[in-house]
Amino acid sequence: MLYSDGNLCLVEVSCLAFPKLKKALLCRILVYVVVIGVFIAPIIIVSNIKFIPDIVKIIVFLGFTVGLIIYLVKNLILLWSMDLALAALHCQNTTRKRFVLPQSFTVQKVEKKILRFGKKYEPTAISPLPETLQYKSNAPITIYSKGIEKVIATYHTDFLDKNLYNLIVNSAIVNSKSLIGKKKHRFLDKSQRSSPLNRVTVIVIFAKQVDEKLRSNLFDVVCKNGGDGFNTANLPCVVDLEKRICTFDSMRIPYMGFQYPVKNRGIRMIRKYLFNNKFPFADSPDTLDPIKDLDPEQSLWAFWRTMKKEIILNDKELKKRFEKMKHKDIVFEDDYIYVKWNELGIWVSAELNEELKTVEIDAIDSWSFPKSNKIAKDTVKELKNLINTYFARLGYAAKYISND
Repeated sequence: MLYSDGNLCLVEVSCLAFPKLKKALLCRILVYVVVIGVFIAPIIIVSNIKFIPDIVKIIVFLGFTVGLIIYLVKNLILLWSMDLALAALHCQNTTRKRFVLPQSFTVQKVEKKILRFGKKYEPTAISPLPETLQYKSNAPITIYSKGIEKVIATYHTDFLDKNLYNLIVNSAIVNSKSLIGKKKHRFLDKSQRSSPLNRVTVIVIFAKQVDEKLRSNLFDVVCKNGGDGFNTANLPCVVDLEKRICTFDSMRIPYMGFQYPVKNRGIRMIRKYLFNNKFPFADSPDTLDPIKDLDPEQSLWAFWRTMKKEIILNDKELKKRFEKMKHKDIVFEDDYIYVKWNELGIWVSAELNEELKTVEIDAIDSWSFPKSNKIAKDTVKELKNLINTYFARLGYAAKYISND
């Protein structure tokens, strides 16, 4: 049923302790089952009662359909935020800092499988040379890419330390870049031709021994090797033959239905060729630290209520902040930039890099206050100049992620 303000009434389920957020995938599915089911169930019930006139069935169908549309529009931000949070939590729950190799694992078996992947190419003259360099390019299936290139480079070493690791990763990236565009795809439409060439490079390092200093923080090391994860990704995968463990960045990117991240494709390749399509989660208990302020033991319904309250509270606080600010005022707080421009305001994320003295700023293309509206191109330039000047005074160079 619905309250008069358009909010869903979850009846008694909001008091249930099941499911908990640690079952993130189940929670994600259940959100949409509940939202859609509340509106669809009455339609199904009424349509199956024979003595009800057809005109009443039509009215019920139209009424609940319109109600569903109105609810989705009014609660779009809440549902989208919950979906994103649960998707991220599911990816977090299935990430391990290291995986135990299966009992059937042998280097020879893995290399034979990899040799059947794509086409073999000769490496470039950069030391150390990869043992194998396999390349495959798939035609695009969406307008977001003009092709998906996959590269697997394998290396062997008796002893792996930080210096050799860096040399191997650099060698693999150089060899991978030399293969860009090796296979041309025909019959692409205009959108696909102007889209980026997506590519993922999996770097498999078979090491008989790993330096203890490197081994102690190896997961952090393999997570620093570049690519945005969506269009490009480099995935070093260290196979410690002495300990029979495999370490790589297994944190997937939540798939939100627009473009499947190439990093996830690389993780699937590692799972296929090294783990026979199944990660041994039970044998690999070394999980990541829980996400801050997100208790896995919390129930979905408690999380739903908390998320709703926070969104309403954030909207009120955002409105108060912009009402107090003056034209061209800038506030940088908790990794967000707030800028007032006449009677309007923007709110975008920004991340400082202390080593490079840069700040990465998200897209500036729409107003956040008093409502979402597209910003004129000339105004975008003025806003960027204002922000650039602000961070230049702090000693940082501004870089914009999503637009020029």
